This record gives sequence, C-alpha cells and structure tokens, in this order.
Amino acid sequence: MSFTIFSFITAFIFSTFILVSVHLLRKNPSFIRKFGVKSVLIGYLLCLVRMLFTPEFSFTRVLKLPSIVNEFYETIYFEPVYVMSREISFFSLFLNLWCLGALLLVVIFVTQYIISLRRINRYSTCTSERIDLILNKVQSEYPRKIRAKAFICPETVVPMGIGLLRKKILLPYGKYSSKELYYMIKHEYTHFYNQDLVVKFLVVMFSCIFWWNPAVYLLLRDISQILEIKCDLTITQQLDNVKKNEYLQTILNLLKSQDKGPKLKVLGALGMMKSDKDKALVERFRVVLTPPKRVRKWTFSVIITLYLIAFGLSYMAVIQPAYRPQNHELISDNGNVEPILEGYIVKEENGDYILYSNKKGPYKIEEETAKIFISLGMDFREDLVK
Repeated sequence: MSFTIFSFITAFIFSTFILVSVHLLRKNPSFIRKFGVKSVLIGYLLCLVRMLFTPEFSFTRVLKLPSIVNEFYETIYFEPVYVMSREISFFSLFLNLWCLGALLLVVIFVTQYIISLRRINRYSTCTSERIDLILNKVQSEYPRKIRAKAFICPETVVPMGIGLLRKKILLPYGKYSSKELYYMIKHEYTHFYNQDLVVKFLVVMFSCIFWWNPAVYLLLRDISQILEIKCDLTITQQLDNVKKNEYLQTILNLLKSQDKGPKLKVLGALGMMKSDKDKALVERFRVVLTPPKRVRKWTFSVIITLYLIAFGLSYMAVIQPAYRPQNHELISDNGNVEPILEGYIVKEENGDYILYSNKKGPYKIEEETAKIFISLGMDFREDLVK
C-alpha cells in the first residue's frame, strides 16, 4: 500500500463526481421520498472517507492518460517557479498554499467557535422555570437522556443548538407560547439526540482542510439542509396532521418575528431555520407534509451495497500519465545517446518501477521505460527489491 499524487488525484476526481451527483439527485423532490435521508447522508460520508483515505494497493491497476496529460503533469511537477528567490515546482507551491490555507481556516473556525461559546455563556442564567419544565418534558420523550441546557439568547433570532460537549439550546428573545417553546426545544434537542452537530462539525472541518475543492461548499450547504430535514422527519413522523401543522406554524411564526438586526452566526451550530428568503424551507415543509415512504430494509441494504461496491471499485484503478523518456533526457550535449539523468531505479514488491533522481522524481515509470534506462546504464538497485 502506498500513497502517491496519482492515488490522491483519483480519489479527488471520484469523490467530487459522487458529491456533485448526490447533490443533483437530492435536488429532485422524489429522490428523498424514495430512498430516504439516511441514504443521502451515507453517500456524503463515504465521499469524505474516500477523500481522506487515498492509498494505492498492490491490486490497483494503472489507467494511462493521453500524452498531453503527461506534459501537463511534467509542467506542474517539474517546471520551477520562483517564490521569494526560492526555486520550487508548481506542485510544491500548491501543497504549501493548501497547508497554509487549511491551517489558517481551521484556526479561524476554532477561534470563532470558542469566542461564540464564551459570548453565549453570558446568557446561561437567562432561563425560567417554564423553559426548564419543557426541556424536562422533551427529555422524557426519548429513550436516552441527553444533558443539555436551554436559555434565552438575545443575540440570536432563531432557535439554535450548539456545543459538542456542553450542549446548549439557544432560544430567541420574544413572547412565545408554551407550545412554541416546546417545538423549538424539541427540534434542537433532536439534533443533539441524532448526533447531528457532530456530523456538521466534521463537515465544516473537512471543508476547511479541502478549501480548494468547490464541491465541498456544495456539501457544506447540503449537509445543513439534509440534517434539518432528518430532524423534521424524526419529530413529525409520530405526529398527527394537527400537530404537524402546529410544528410548521411555529416555524412560520418565528419567520414573522425575526428582527432585522444582526444575527449570531456560528458555523458549527445548527439553527431551526435561516431566513424568510431561504428557499430550503419550502423543501422542508413539502417533506413534512408529504413524508417519504418508509424505506424497506432490503431496499436500504441494496443502496448501501451499491455505495460500498462503488467505494471499493474506486480503489481498483488509478490514473496517471504514461511517462516516456524525452530526447533531451537520452541525448547528451555532444550528440551521444546516453542517460544524463543521474539516479537509480527500484522495482517494488508489487512490480512497480520507481525512478529516483536528484533532478526529477521519485515517480512511477513504465516497465518498458525502466528497461530502456537500465539498458543505457542507469543503476538498478536489485538489492532493494523485496
């Protein structure tokens, strides 16, 4: 098992294709009704795993790309650029920018998250006996009790759940009936119960690390909507039509009472809704009023099996350019045909030939290319063969 730039590029292409595909399928209202929310979530999570775990195995087959791709690869991998009087390749420049950007975004996200928690803690005493009683009632309706605290937070205009360890339910300031408070608290408590904040937090961290991939922003936007739909369905699946309408009416009342002032935004939190301009609410209302049919166990098993098959097949092949020696690598200044690359070739246990050189590489080359270099006098380290 090895990790190469080619295995990473293959994982990137596969994950991006699946992320975009699931995003487009999810936009079809009938998709969630037929296959459920869990199938969408699992598809997204498998894409995250594939992007993070990018090895190339011994059984992985190489798919050779056209020669024009080889020229592109050599340009970004070998052509030098000068940064602060230092000579590096385009690829090294990309890696440095990637790591710097990822580190910066993670630090910004964590810092803002901690600052938001400290700001919120100032209002932890803004509660009431009525809020505590409703929270206790909600907790009693679930088989497992989640430790959480609910209080009024004037800095938010929508109910919000925040906190991975110390869970807090933030309620907007206003006059609400006991029924409205019940649905607000129940919604955020259900997020805690379903571990939705953990999923949201992981996706945010993933988007910070892979900030250069446009597909992660589709994922970041989609995951919030999918988690909200999942939460809505969890709450309303046992309710009759009257109580479903009460639940949706609570959301509408919150929309009408929203202030025009600044709203507390925490990237790692989940709010009951966004704004009256958020078209995603239409989808949520539609799903609640016409919920998806219960996915049969065998159907769900088939979906998971197909996901796993696609996931496994993605490791069966890796794309890479077919490198062949160029004339300037074989012909010296006096016109004699001889290798001017100083280095050596190693044959790995899986049969791959790896070229090591002070000027280029290391990278995989074709067996035919390796034989040409060896025949021209390049060192072949047989003692390194396992």
